[in-house]
Parts: sequence; structure tokens; C-alpha cells
Amino acid sequence: MPKVRVNGVDLSYEVRGSGPPVVLVAGTGYPGASWPARFLDALSRAHRVLTFDHRGTGASQDSDGPYSTRMLAEDALGLVDRVFGTSADVVGHSMGGRVAQWMALDAPASVRSLVLAATGAGPLPGTSRHETGLPPATVERMVEAGYERFIRDSQRNHFFTDSFAGQRPEEVDRLFSSWWSHRPSLRCYLKHVLARQQHDTVARLTDIRQPALVLVGEADTALMGTYSHLEQSHYLATALPRATLKVLPGLKHGLFWEAPRESARAVMSWLEHR
Repeated sequence: MPKVRVNGVDLSYEVRGSGPPVVLVAGTGYPGASWPARFLDALSRAHRVLTFDHRGTGASQDSDGPYSTRMLAEDALGLVDRVFGTSADVVGHSMGGRVAQWMALDAPASVRSLVLAATGAGPLPGTSRHETGLPPATVERMVEAGYERFIRDSQRNHFFTDSFAGQRPEEVDRLFSSWWSHRPSLRCYLKHVLARQQHDTVARLTDIRQPALVLVGEADTALMGTYSHLEQSHYLATALPRATLKVLPGLKHGLFWEAPRESARAVMSWLEHR
């Protein structure tokens, strides 16, 4: 995979397909290799698709000091500029959707539209379930289970429905293998987690003027350190000036992995008609 130097680090990326440019921004500590092949294949039939390794993941360089979603947005914007040289549609999953919000806020001319998938804006007004530091429950599970088992269990329990995981265990294993073989160090992973927890664009959502598709699974309801992604998505759809909400029935956090063709159709249809 080629690399380009952006914001003082070498970032690894890959481009496939042809057509209007789209950049995919992955979730917390997720490398570009973790995007599901069937989703990428469908999307790249009509678009030129950029995937990349966040700093500290995959083949991308780490950096000293803490991370923030705004720093990761600067990385992604630098890649868009260097690789595409023009504005792009941005698809962000989970923490990637938080990064995408900063991309739209800090460089509106570079972002044509947003797909905010299974994500949120930060601590919601009137709730107290958002933790701005490393969530104690996450740290406890990681210490007890170890890094590898923690990731495997988190993906199995939160990305996939029980019925799908039972019938298609090879897909669950495929996600884990793609992640684990390109994993960040434990230190870098925790830096990504902390960046996610400290993200807060709640007061800035009305400044995002790009059209946005808010995409979420109906069963993405686990109360994690950033509250429920379903509740967060409903808030995004209400607060963003030009948002469309689409809830995919029966799916959990890994909508692109469990239903790659259905989620690709939702994204491509919206991009075509936005």
C-alpha cells in the first residue's frame, strides 16, 4: 500500500474503483483493512473509494502525545487533498463519524456530504451516561480478558446479531483477523479510545451545512461509554440542519459487516439522490 506524509506522519492508504471520490473513515483503532470486501466492492463500482490506516494503526506511523478526533480529521483531510485533490463525500463509521464531523466543520470546501454511520456527537444534553475518560468497564474487561480476547468479544457481541454470528461465524472471524493482523499497539489503541471519549461537537452541529445521511442499526442500543448509538443517531438527525435518518432493521453496530450489500445500497442511493 502506498504512503503519503500528512501532518508529520506517514499514512498508509488504498484507492479502488472509479467515479466521484469517497473517503471511508474507520472506527476506534480500526485499520483500513478491516472494511468488509463486499461493501467496498459494491461502493467502488460507482465511486473512487479511499480507505486508510489511522495514525498508529496498520502501516501508518504513530506519533507522540495524545490523539484527538480533530487531529485524526486533519489527517483525513490531508489525505483527501493529496490523493484526490478535490472535495469528497465522507463515510464515517463509529469514531470515524466523529472524525467526519470535524472534517466538515474545519474544511467545509473539502467535504461534499457526510454519511454518519453508528456514531454520535459527544455528551448529549440531559444524559449522564457518557464518560470522557477511559471507561472503567472497558479497562476492567481488557485487563481481565487481555487485548486479543477483549477485541474478539467486543466485535462478536456489539457488531453482530446473535443469529448472524451463529449462522456465519466465518464473517465474525474475518473481521477479527483483518483487525488483529493490522492492529495498533495497546498503547495506541487506548489513545484512540480516549480520543473517541473526549469528542464533543454537540454545540457545533448546527454549523455543519453539508447534507448528511445518519445511518444506524435498529439494534445498536448497547449502553457503552458513549451512550447508545441509536439514541446518538436520533439526536444527530434532529440537530444537523440537513440530515436524513435511515435505520436499518435488526442490525447492530457492525451494519457494514453483517449487511454489506444492504448498507452499500443505502449509502449509494443517498449519494446519488442527495
